[in-house]
Amino acid sequence: MTTRLNKGHIAALLLSAALILWMAAGSLQSEPDISTNRPLALDNGLPRVQVTHMQGEEVQRDVIVSAHTAPNRRVEVKSEIRAKVIAIHKRKGESVERGELILELDARDWPARVKQAAAALKQRRIEADSARQLAAKGLANESQLAQAETALANAEAELTHASIQLDATKIRAPFAGIIDQRFVETGDFVKDSTPLLTVLDFSPYIVKGDASEQEAADIHIGDNAWAQLINGERVEGTVRYIAAEANERTRTFAVEVEIENPGGKMTSGLTADIHVPQPATHAYFVSPALLILNDDGELGLKGIDADQRVVFLPAKLLKADNTGIWLYGLGAEADIITLGGGFVEYGQQVEPVFVINGASERANAAVADDDSATYNANAE
Repeated sequence: MTTRLNKGHIAALLLSAALILWMAAGSLQSEPDISTNRPLALDNGLPRVQVTHMQGEEVQRDVIVSAHTAPNRRVEVKSEIRAKVIAIHKRKGESVERGELILELDARDWPARVKQAAAALKQRRIEADSARQLAAKGLANESQLAQAETALANAEAELTHASIQLDATKIRAPFAGIIDQRFVETGDFVKDSTPLLTVLDFSPYIVKGDASEQEAADIHIGDNAWAQLINGERVEGTVRYIAAEANERTRTFAVEVEIENPGGKMTSGLTADIHVPQPATHAYFVSPALLILNDDGELGLKGIDADQRVVFLPAKLLKADNTGIWLYGLGAEADIITLGGGFVEYGQQVEPVFVINGASERANAAVADDDSATYNANAE
């Protein structure tokens, strides 16, 4: 049975990953002096917490999706007749133009059949014309005329069939591209629908991947995008497809970026990362110790509103490094509880002690875990 992760599971995994990265990089080099006392309650009964007034740092955010290169089109050319392969004109890996001859099958007696059908058609046309003239003069009845026209139609069908069979002995490229695979050799006997070769079209080519639910929400058809290939090359393109329905097994959405490629040279399956630039946003650098999950499993921080009541500030993970994490989705500025948050509840009014801090200053990178830390009103 397949287990599906809900939003809470995903957020918990992100939170765990951020904490592991931060701790593994040596951010917690020393143990802070942690008191086990709760925050001091003032005479008015309000608990005191430390609040950092932070201003977000404007950054350009990209949605990044792991991907790989792929051809714009891939066609498996199959035989339409039963015949022997008598000639191969193109090798694997060679470029071909649309309509270019790739290989030939034995035509056997089809040229003679075409000639025979053409002669029969000529005769049936003469007979049909004569029947029409006689019918016009009253010398032939409708049955005789219909018989002549039926014979003419049958002759046309015979010529068409013979011509199609003869044309099927010439295997031509369906479009300009590269011969990727060839499954037959000279002398092989093939049947109807036997695969002969595959042709790939890399002009343009696509970079395709699978976006998560959160990523897919920020990707739209027509968006400008670029891709970083594993060989270091950066290529520009446009989002041409984003799935409207998630994959039932992975819960991801297929995304394709089209890359112009007049030369037509490319390798399918090359590892790449798709980048879809997003509007500028404000990012906040904080300690992973401040991250929390609400009852719905959403990732965020504890903060205060204009009435100095504790609120949940939903946030999204932008990136992480060895000193902390970057979040976005908090707006241009935010009041974030940095000490004492573990002892207050949502909606509870508090007495904030403000610390002014810009997003570029990382003084809070080593703050203690809110569930253990205490703000002492007498400690300056």
